[in-house]
Amino acid sequence: MKILLPVITFLTLLLFVQITFAETGEMTADEHYLMGNAYSSFGQFDNATIEYRRAVELKPDFTDAWSNLGFALNRLGRHNEALLASDNATRINPNDADAWYNRGYTFGMLKRYNEEIDSYRQALSIKPNFSSAWENMGVAYFDQGKYEEAISAFRNETAYEPDNAIAWYYLGTVYEKTEQLPDAIGAFEKAIEISPNLTMVNNRLKSIRNNLTSNSSENTTHAGSETGDSKNILSGILDFLK
Repeated sequence: MKILLPVITFLTLLLFVQITFAETGEMTADEHYLMGNAYSSFGQFDNATIEYRRAVELKPDFTDAWSNLGFALNRLGRHNEALLASDNATRINPNDADAWYNRGYTFGMLKRYNEEIDSYRQALSIKPNFSSAWENMGVAYFDQGKYEEAISAFRNETAYEPDNAIAWYYLGTVYEKTEQLPDAIGAFEKAIEISPNLTMVNNRLKSIRNNLTSNSSENTTHAGSETGDSKNILSGILDFLK
């Protein structure tokens, strides 16, 4: 998983590593891993992959380094390489929920949805309150047209993270897609209650209410008529990830 570091932490870490290298002439696996995290935090994913690879060369069973290598490779669009790294992470430590999550995300980038969902299930069997895994599972189900399964996943996410406005937005979107409009209104209202400035949610809520008020089938929102394809619906306000 990505670890964000403030600038001062990055500079302190860089100075520490330089001092260590000057004294010993080499860096440890942990130091390469920390440098990888620092580079990744600043979006320097090419440099991050170099550091993570050096970490696993020195310490082949370094699960976190393999997992974060997969993350960095995904950000570079090198998804097949990322899958190899994620496979190594889950093989070395099958009880690492983050590693399974990263593996699932990689399968999603490759549009291998069944394997993506299986990986999220593994993550959730270890960490049932892993809200990002529930969210990405819901998106994967949605992309396959499995709307009831998507609703179940998003409802689990809102149960574990009730203050997540995006989760409520996603749930409302699937309800709208399946024409369960009262439920869609309830979910969108919850999203706005948490985050009043979500313009997209306000627009969807206004549209549904107008359609219900007009009581006209011609103006009723149908699947895809205003919200676009599934990727646009569920990716409109989220740039992740998981």
